Amino acid sequence: MVLELNVTERKDVITKDGKKIGTLVGANVDTKTWTVLTLVVEVFKEVIEDLKIKKSVLKAPRITLKTDIVNVVGDVVQLSVDIKELKDHI
Repeated sequence: MVLELNVTERKDVITKDGKKIGTLVGANVDTKTWTVLTLVVEVFKEVIEDLKIKKSVLKAPRITLKTDIVNVVGDVVQLSVDIKELKDHI
């Protein structure tokens, strides 16, 4: 079973070349193995077109990212891909 958890401390999510794409708002966890499968990111409006995702009328769109493209988690979440490569992972 997969459980979606919200984060208490939001972190910026950046690509490997330093572009801010959004804010970490949650994670999907496999409750059998207790491993994080994906991260839930609320996307900034400035990168919606770059990522070719649908705009939401009332709130910021959310995407899920597999943890295999996460490079570092600290004060920010840094991905191991740039914005162009990220489109292939959404």
